[in-house]
Amino acid sequence: MPATQKIITRLHERRQIETELRRMLALGSERAMRQQAQRIAAFGPEVIPTLIGNLDRADSQMLAAMGLVATFLDREEVVSALRQAVLQPQRSDQGRVAAMTILERFLGQPPDDTLLESLENPERVALSALEEVLRQVDRNPVLLIEYVRGLDQQEPDVVLAVVRALQERREPACVEPLRMMAQDVRQEIAAAALTALGKVRLPEAAWALQTLIPIVHPELRPQAERMERKLRFAGVPVRPLPAHDPNWRALVSPPSGLGRRELWFILPDRQTARTRFLDIVLDDRAGAVEARGQEHISPLMLPLRRPLGQVHYLPGPEGALLMLETTFDLGRRWVRETLPLNWETQIPVTGVLRLLSPWLWGVAGADDLPARQLPTLPEETRAAAVRESAWLLSHPALRTWTLGSNALVQAAEGPLRRLYRSGEAGVRRLADALLAEEPVRRALRRRLLTLSEWFFLAGEEGMARLALATGQAIVRESPRRIPFVLALIRRDLERAAD
Repeated sequence: MPATQKIITRLHERRQIETELRRMLALGSERAMRQQAQRIAAFGPEVIPTLIGNLDRADSQMLAAMGLVATFLDREEVVSALRQAVLQPQRSDQGRVAAMTILERFLGQPPDDTLLESLENPERVALSALEEVLRQVDRNPVLLIEYVRGLDQQEPDVVLAVVRALQERREPACVEPLRMMAQDVRQEIAAAALTALGKVRLPEAAWALQTLIPIVHPELRPQAERMERKLRFAGVPVRPLPAHDPNWRALVSPPSGLGRRELWFILPDRQTARTRFLDIVLDDRAGAVEARGQEHISPLMLPLRRPLGQVHYLPGPEGALLMLETTFDLGRRWVRETLPLNWETQIPVTGVLRLLSPWLWGVAGADDLPARQLPTLPEETRAAAVRESAWLLSHPALRTWTLGSNALVQAAEGPLRRLYRSGEAGVRRLADALLAEEPVRRALRRRLLTLSEWFFLAGEEGMARLALATGQAIVRESPRRIPFVLALIRRDLERAAD
């Protein structure tokens, strides 16, 4: 084929790919978008150059489509091409940020110092992107999640510049970005966003502050309350928050072996026959790190309501998922108890939860949530409960529990195999080694107390007492004397040896 003809063919292919990308933007479901992304990725060698060529002019929606397509391409090739795009001196800052966004959010490649230093003016890029988000956020709130997620990766001075820009505009559209930024784990930014909301004399700003008061850092709560009062005194209408809809449901899983719980909030709408759904992953080390939410989902996709305290056994790829039917306020309490872990670790609260937090906190009662519910455990029964603690592992709620570590793998596969085969003496030594550090014991105790409450709410008081007694013993006694720990190590070793 003549060179000219080859060039014409490539141009035609690129235009076709761009057309398919635009069609992708009109699709209404995630499944359809993924299918279209796969079709585009199959176009061949011109896909990557087309993506690179559109970086400078891609808006947020196009960027999301391009990022999804990138996940179906050869990883090494697309990562290399995007990195080169960031470093090209002729490329605009907007194009560089677009390339880094795809690398980080879609391909799991956070930008290194070399890429970050290539940006000439990240503040200007952030402010430019803000204008675009404000124009489109009413039609596509997901853009706000992506934008705030990007701000979480920026230096504070860049984010504070965005706060100032929003404060100066004082428009209704500015309230939602400020509300989400007030949930930033960095107190400096959260405080600035609260102050900005207090200067936006609109009912929407007062309502945003009302929803933030229960969930901001305790040191910032007085400021949030002060800003709300300031708006009230300035004559801004401030209505009391309504009671929550009694049809709200909450379902919660037991903590997994990694200390993670699924927490579902469900609100059916009988008029539309659709359901509001929010799924939050609560991590007992990192906080509220994942979430997904839908305004309208078919109720057929969710388990039917059961009486409080009953457990749903839902099919999953790794066995049944146990979900306990519980109350809306208990669910809210668990969310609020988890947020301090985000502040401590400085891991951002997931953007979906920040956007949809008014579902939980835009109603009254946040200051009167139920306390932790644990079984009674008389002192004279504590030792006996610890002796019976190995029975905990017979329950399907602990199917994924593990003390997994390199030491256990080595015990099953490497030089420590003889130690494992030496019987109980080897298991006891492993128990002492694995739980030698106090933070590890405290984490296991916290997990067991969470499990105890789950059992108690499910009506399994016997199991709840075993979990409570074991959790207390973890920090009081030698690990080698706790049957639950020994049984867990044996199970881990058997699984590793298989």
